[in-house]
Amino acid sequence: MKTLQTLAPNGATLSGTAGQGICTPKKWMLLRAVEEAREPLGVKSTTLNVLRAMISFMSGDQISADQDDHHICFASNVAIAKRTHVSVQTVERHISALVELGLIRRVMSANGKRWARRNRQGRVVTATGLSLMPLSERHSEFIQEAQRHADRVLEFTVLRDKVSAALARLRELVADDTAISDLMATVRNALRRKPEANVLGELLAEISVEISQIKQADTENLRANDHENEGHKEDSLNPIVKKEKYSQIQVSPDQMERSFPRLCSELRLARDQSHCDRLMDDIAEYLRFGQTWYAMKSTYGPALRFMVLGYIFQRAENIKSHQAYLISLISKIDRGDMQPTALLAHGSKIRGSAGHTHDISSRS
Repeated sequence: MKTLQTLAPNGATLSGTAGQGICTPKKWMLLRAVEEAREPLGVKSTTLNVLRAMISFMSGDQISADQDDHHICFASNVAIAKRTHVSVQTVERHISALVELGLIRRVMSANGKRWARRNRQGRVVTATGLSLMPLSERHSEFIQEAQRHADRVLEFTVLRDKVSAALARLRELVADDTAISDLMATVRNALRRKPEANVLGELLAEISVEISQIKQADTENLRANDHENEGHKEDSLNPIVKKEKYSQIQVSPDQMERSFPRLCSELRLARDQSHCDRLMDDIAEYLRFGQTWYAMKSTYGPALRFMVLGYIFQRAENIKSHQAYLISLISKIDRGDMQPTALLAHGSKIRGSAGHTHDISSRS
């Protein structure tokens, strides 16, 4: 019967037999899903070590219900303790935690012992002990929980970066730091203690109000002297207007090719916009942009993101810190010191000095 191989959502190879319609991840991939979801599940590191030892006692590569020794661990607590280098009492405590979390089930005999019965060929025909079937049954649930947790961590990290950047911007605008000393102290203390997302959101809103009030006062001072400049300043005060303005920027394929041939070469084989975005994320990761890139994606439209990435990538060898350069570049654009379309002109000037390409796919 023909063996099938499939790719799981988390990259695991699933194996099964044609006609059965069931593919089971290998046992270590099941453990990996639990490890990645350990924080939201509330699993401690020692508990994971005990679970890892139990899996190591299982025969075969998969956990399945077709044979008892493929899902029941009948090793004694003493054996598990030796393999995890902890006491027997510690093993008992963490086994109880695994049962309570629904990661394993007890399949015990009348006397509460774990044992296995074998036939003449040495094959286990029946056993009692600790069943690991919940790892297989809840595998997709663990993957989804790990992904949700990763999304929350990324969202929190981006929010922290926004608060930190906003505080730095406020300090630039305020002539005397003592006027905002209480706010600065509150923000710094919050960033040290890993606060809740709603606390960071409130601090970001408070900083934004302070910045808006300062900029509004500056705008009113300029209004009497320069009405033409007024509209530009008011747009820069409004994040929604700024986001809409950046999203409306368009660049023709010819302009892209002339100014940023290196980036265009990397993206030439993109199948669609989603694939193109993933390739750009890979290049940003190669340049070590960090969370600054993902924070920028929430404000800048695709054309402006392309220009910023293409501009830095085109001259990557001449830049010492790509992330610091990115922060400086977007700060100039946000302040109005540099028009986004100026990146096209600068990009074409440096084309000759950085015309060769890199294989990003080999690094991602």
